Amino acid sequence: MMAQRYRYMLSIAFVIALITGFTQPANSDSNEPTDRFNFRKGEHLEFKLSYGWFTVGKASLDIDGTYHQYQSEDCYKVDVKGETAGFLGVFTHVDDRWGAYIRKDNLLPLHAYRNIEEGKYMRVEQTDFNHQKGKVEVTRFDPRKEKRKPARIYDIQGEVYDLMSSYLHLRNLDFSQYSKGDTITVNTFYEDELYNFKLVMDGIHGFESKVGDVKAYKLYFLIPPSDIFPNEQGVIAWISADSNQLPLRIEAEMFFGKAYCDLTSYRNVKYGPDYQ
Repeated sequence: MMAQRYRYMLSIAFVIALITGFTQPANSDSNEPTDRFNFRKGEHLEFKLSYGWFTVGKASLDIDGTYHQYQSEDCYKVDVKGETAGFLGVFTHVDDRWGAYIRKDNLLPLHAYRNIEEGKYMRVEQTDFNHQKGKVEVTRFDPRKEKRKPARIYDIQGEVYDLMSSYLHLRNLDFSQYSKGDTITVNTFYEDELYNFKLVMDGIHGFESKVGDVKAYKLYFLIPPSDIFPNEQGVIAWISADSNQLPLRIEAEMFFGKAYCDLTSYRNVKYGPDYQ
């Protein structure tokens, strides 16, 4: 039971971390996507996942150094890895891989995938987006089994992102336009459902992070109370209030205590030197 709870905590903290990288918009007069967006190819972030004083996992996020062709479109390829570490590795093993091909012109996803390995549980998931037809196709299967269930089709409307493209989309919001109490919404398709992720701005505060003492934006995720998250504002994101506005910490109050996802190092960010 304890191992199952920690695996769940690792997955939740990991998912939350994906959608919280924010930066101010770059020069919008340029026609080159690499200049318009406030991230660049080759960026690498590393995170530590913890529960109380204990390290339970680590994660990394990479934007590939080259564009990739998918459905005849130039795409960013974003990959995330999450695995157990520290004392949790004694009880169980988690090795998750997430990724997506995201159009470089409008940051909408074309294809997303997840390779999940948690203890004896394994799953491969592939999601294809057809924005013109307003459809999402999801294929999910156990790679150890030959028999597979048919793909499921879902309807979508407007600009809909997956977790990876939500991350890139939010990297280009200008937080200077938001006041305390303002709400930010991003429509994200995840695990057969469309979520209207909502974040509430709580202003700028001093924050002691793993990468230095900085000023940081504090934002609350609005999550309906449940058996997992007892409080509506139980998830807090701390974002550096500088040109990079990197995700410094995600703090999640869950049914078994508080979990943390802390940025520990980064390299090849668009603004400033590496921190390793």
